[in-house]
Amino acid sequence: MSDVFWEAQEPGEDPDESELRYRRPWWVTVVALIDLLLLLAIVPVGIFALIPFFLLIYLYLAQLIIWVAPLLVLMNVVVFWWSFKRKQAATTALAAVGLAFVAVSFVVVSLWQSPIVIFGITF
Repeated sequence: MSDVFWEAQEPGEDPDESELRYRRPWWVTVVALIDLLLLLAIVPVGIFALIPFFLLIYLYLAQLIIWVAPLLVLMNVVVFWWSFKRKQAATTALAAVGLAFVAVSFVVVSLWQSPIVIFGITF
């Protein structure tokens, strides 16, 4: 009954690089900080969106996100690709959340029937 469900690791084998030991480039850190700021701004406002005034703040925040949407999408796709390739789950999830914020912002602004403005150009 004392069977081991995994194979013993050979002493010469190096384990996979974990998130804690792997040094990530500066641009990944910058995008992660931007995504964290978006997360800290959107989640509380999204919770308070049930109150009409906060719904307008959420709509304004969604319009700001759409204004820089191509840049956010490009940055998050590159970080998602980089972190997925290196098996860094937290950074991959944060990039996916950043992409989801852009998608939800497009839906919210479309449902409100506001003009979609990207980098100052109205669509």
